[in-house]
Order: sequence, then C-alpha cells, then structure tokens
Amino acid sequence: MAISICIDSDTTMSQTAPYGKWESTITPESVVQGNISFTELFVDPTNNKIYHIEARPQDNARYVIVDTIAGQDIIPSPYSARTGIQEYGGAAAIAYGGTVYFSNSADNRVYSIKATTEIPEPVTPDKKEYRYANFTVHPVRHDLLVSVLEDHTVDTPQTVVTTLTVVNTARKAVFPLVVGADFYAAPVFNPSGNKIAWQEWYHPDMPWEGSLIKIADVLVQQDTIVVLNTTRVAGEQLTKSVNYPLWASDTMLVFTSDELNGFQNPFTYSTLTGTAQLAIPESIKEDFGAPAWTLGNFPFALLDDPRGGNDKLAAFTAFRDGRNVLYIISLSDDKRIVEIHDFPFSVVNRVNQRGGTSIAFNARKSDAPGGIFLCTISGSSFVPSYQALKPSAPQSASGNEAYISLPRPITLYRDGKPLYVVYYAPKNPKYSGSSILGEKPPCIVHMHGGPTSMATQVLSWERLYYTSRGYAWLDVNYGGSSGYGREYISRLAGNWGIVDIQDCQDAPKLLAAAPYSLIDGRRVAIRGGSAGGFSTLASISIAPEPGFFKTAASSFGVSDLVSLAKFTHKFELRYMDKLLGGTPQEVPEVYAARSPVNHADKIVTPLLVLQGAEDKIVLPEQAEKIVNTIIEHGGADGVQYHLFEGEGHGWQHAETIKEALRLEHDWYDKKLLTGSI
Repeated sequence: MAISICIDSDTTMSQTAPYGKWESTITPESVVQGNISFTELFVDPTNNKIYHIEARPQDNARYVIVDTIAGQDIIPSPYSARTGIQEYGGAAAIAYGGTVYFSNSADNRVYSIKATTEIPEPVTPDKKEYRYANFTVHPVRHDLLVSVLEDHTVDTPQTVVTTLTVVNTARKAVFPLVVGADFYAAPVFNPSGNKIAWQEWYHPDMPWEGSLIKIADVLVQQDTIVVLNTTRVAGEQLTKSVNYPLWASDTMLVFTSDELNGFQNPFTYSTLTGTAQLAIPESIKEDFGAPAWTLGNFPFALLDDPRGGNDKLAAFTAFRDGRNVLYIISLSDDKRIVEIHDFPFSVVNRVNQRGGTSIAFNARKSDAPGGIFLCTISGSSFVPSYQALKPSAPQSASGNEAYISLPRPITLYRDGKPLYVVYYAPKNPKYSGSSILGEKPPCIVHMHGGPTSMATQVLSWERLYYTSRGYAWLDVNYGGSSGYGREYISRLAGNWGIVDIQDCQDAPKLLAAAPYSLIDGRRVAIRGGSAGGFSTLASISIAPEPGFFKTAASSFGVSDLVSLAKFTHKFELRYMDKLLGGTPQEVPEVYAARSPVNHADKIVTPLLVLQGAEDKIVLPEQAEKIVNTIIEHGGADGVQYHLFEGEGHGWQHAETIKEALRLEHDWYDKKLLTGSI
C-alpha cells in the first residue's frame, strides 16, 4: 500500500493513502462507548422532574430509568425498563406524583418506584403473557392507570389480543376498558379526568396508513373506570391517518392528521362544538411527526404563553428536507404559526412539556453528539434558549470531532420525479486524499429499515467508523420512505422489491457520473438490516442488474416473504398486504418472485449475513436457508454467516455490536477494496 506525506497550505502534516485504507482512532469500542442511546423521555407533570431511559449494552443490555438532571439511576439491576409491545416497544414508563411506573422486560410486569425506594414494587399480576405500555394516570384517582395491554396467552400473530386496560395499582389488578380494535395507542386523560382520548387502528392498516382517534366520557368506580359515549374525532380506515392525541384543555384535543394534503399537519377538536379543524392558517407540505413505529414518540408538546397571556401554545417539530424544524403554534382562533429559525438539531423526538414555557426532548445533531435538551421560549417573538441536560456521548468520546463527515442531502431526479439521498464524504484529519491518481472513494450504500422509515441526518459513530477510513457513505431514502409525505410513501404500495431496489441502484449510479462524480461506481457495497436487509438481498438476486453491487451485507434481513407473512408479529402481520398487493394466498406468484431465497442461485455478489438467534420478526431459518442455497450452488467462498446467540431483531449487547462491526469491516476490506480503481 502506497502512503505518502504532504504538507498542506496551512502547514498541517497530512498523509495520502488509498481510500478505505486510512487509519482511524474510531474503533468498534469507541462506537459502543461513544453513543448513549436514549430510548425514552418523560416528565412528571406534578413536579416537572425529567426522566429518561438509556440503553446500556455493557450492562447486560439493560434499559435504565435515570433522573436526568440529578444523573441518578432510578431502577436498580437487574430491572430493565423495556416493553415488547408490537415488538418495537416504546412508552415503557411514566412518572406521576413522584412515583415512576415502568414495564420490566424480564417478566413483563408493571412496577412502581419512588426516588426514596430501593426495590421496585410490582403493581400488575404475575402473568408474563401480558405486555404493558403507553401509560396514563388518572388525574384524580392516582391509583388508577390506563395502559395498552397486549395479551400473548395464545401466542400467535393471529391470536394476540390488544386492548386498553385499567391497572389498579393498589389492588395489583387489571380491568378491561376498551376492546374491539386490532391496535391501541396514546391513551390520555383530559385535565379533569372526565374524558379520555386514544388512537386505534385495524388490520390491514399500519397507523400511518389509516387510523382513528376517539374520545369518551370517563366514569370512575370503586376499583376501576368505565367509558361512556364513545365518539370518533377524526381519521378513517385505509385512507386517513391521525396520530398523537393530547388534551390542551378539558374541551380541546390536539392531534395530527394527513387528510388535507397527504402530510401530517396539526389539528384541534372541540368537545363543545364536536368539530375538528386545522390548527394553522393553511396546510403545509411537511410532516409534523414521524410514522409511529414505536409508542409514545410525540412530536409536540404544549406551552404556556410566554407573553403573559392566556393563549395556549404548542411547540411542534416537522420534517423539512429530511431534518426537523420547530414551530410555535397558537391554538386560539388566530392560528398563528411562527418558525423558530436556526434550529440546531437534525432530529427531535419524545417532546414533553416541562411546565410553563419549557419543553424537554431527545435531540440529535449532524455535527456533534446530541442528547437531552431543555428548550425555553421567551417573549413575544418566541425566542428559544437551549440547555443541554445529558449528552449522548461520554466525555471519553471527545476528541473525534475532526472526523465528523457532514451530511450532504441531495435530491436526484429521474423522469422529473425525486429520489432523496444523503451523501457523506470520506473525512479524516490525518489524510488529504488518495495516493492513487484519479481514485474515487468506494461507497457503502445504506438501506434503512421499515421500509416506511427514513435515514435521518444525524451523527452516527458507525458511519464515521467507515468515512474516517476513506469510505463514502450513501443513505438512500427510497420510494416508500417517510418524511416526504404520503404520496412518496405510497410509491412502495405493491412495489416492495421493485421501487426500493431500483432506487438503491440508481442513486450510486447517478452520484458516480457527472455532474456529481463523487464515488467509484465500480466499488459500491450495499447493506441494511430488517427491511433494509431485504432490499440488500433483493438487489443482488431479483434486481434487473443483480451484479451491480460488488459486495453486500445483510443484518437480520428478510429473505422469505411467505415465511415473514406467516411468522411475523401482529403489528406487521398485514403490512405486506399493501407492500406486495395482497396476501400470500391472493398473490402467491408475487411472494415467490420477490423472495430473495427463491433466487439465491442467481447471487454472485459476495454476501455477509448477520443474524440474531432469538429474532422473532425475521426467524434465523430465513437467513440460513438463503446461505445454504448459495453454498449448494458453489458459492461457499462468496458467503459468510454469523449467528449471534442471545440477540433478537437488532443488536443490544456491546460485544455483539462490536463483533458485527468488525465482521462487516473485514468483509468490505476483502471484497470491496480489491479490483480495478
């Protein structure tokens, strides 16, 4: 390997070496240590205390509730605040009146704990088949919680039952509240506790495709509550999506809906008039909120009026060009909306009011680690100030700022239609470029999961691991990705395995050619997990050009669509009806044609397959079947398989995260960097 030394114009010593061969201080260990993952954020409305849940891969993959400002753990080992509802979980804890309630992953029971209590106390029956999440506490009867309950007594995707239930924490008993829908989310009482709102949806919808928001009167009884006079507020099965109900007062409900222009916009509903209306002067082609893959991920919170008036405000995040902007919206009749300029965060989630004119949220940046922040709005111009409460990287991770490659969002066009990508160039302060004349960097194309999700423009230590070594990285927000409106999501309807793989090939082709000429089009790898793993496998088996990519890496990726439809969890049981145009019984030929496992004999691209042994979404048999087929057709030298014991759908343990990164890097070093430049 040729390495040369040169002196830049600023007299800084730098080196040149082939792209992909640069030396970097970012190691697998620093990738794990350099990122603290905050999965939840919630505020006790009675005392404004902020809590968060952080993942700790080194501590047996525990999820720990922390008093954010005090920096004190609230739950001791071995308790872990995580829920398996809908497999993706979310909203595993809540705080009210100085008590924290949380779902414990080991036994699925709900526990309560106070800051002065050392041992959490269970408040639900000892029944592991019950999973709880998305709690709300009755504002008068604090011993009564409402929760989403997922009953796995008969544990098949077709027989799991989801309801809204009442948890009587004093009696340690549960009582049914609302039944009949396939899914429930976001139960919330109004301030007086005499009304409750919630979201529900039915198969074959996902919540961002068709859902309903309902309200009902609340009657408190001795041991439980019942609901009366249930009313549909907004939404419609199949065609209209409504999300994130939250009471602004006893009579006003705030939520989001895509019914006007295909973008999630803010709405209000009045119980006095029985009508819903847009909360801003006119609809905006921006999504105020992301698809609800996890529970409790509110994109907005309420605010008091910083001008000293009685106007109730809401601080709303929205997606524009793949990153968040912040608006302050007046919920009064004037519907005033003000954009907060120079919002310094790329993505914000878990937005909570922290009393008065402050909101707390989990935020991520493009140019630095993110964390948990407090934003306070002041004056008639709604001037924001930001206070960092908890960084998402420890102090030991500092010193790598010079390696950060900033995102370059690019909108590519084919036949006048947009394709959204984010490009990250190689960057390393010790290197000025390649020592090979005319060399362009090899490129790693990343396909996000979902598929109705999106690749956001946030700092990723895993990505920096590669860009700091001289690789280019390309995130493809292929047709079907969220954040660009319902029409863009709908590009994938009936076309999963067609649109996504065409987009993932077109994107690097366009960037390799003029006028961009950013990458070496002959050295392009593709990688992804889950649905992104499906697109990875499909791109090297059923794509029009299955040999386009020089190598591929699939992590817990789907290869057998019939098996996925049969064994996947309840939340996604009917998801593929729309993605593929029907059920396996209705369109068996589509499932057969789109399943990479049926075309593994066509795979000539070197393939790395990483799989969790406990994966309940994509069973290990799917990975093993496609690997064995490749081997049976003489491709043993071009495939590598690794099964991680104790892992499910995604890596949780520190050693797995590090080993998966080492395996993938070694694979690219052997299979991508070789050959012509």
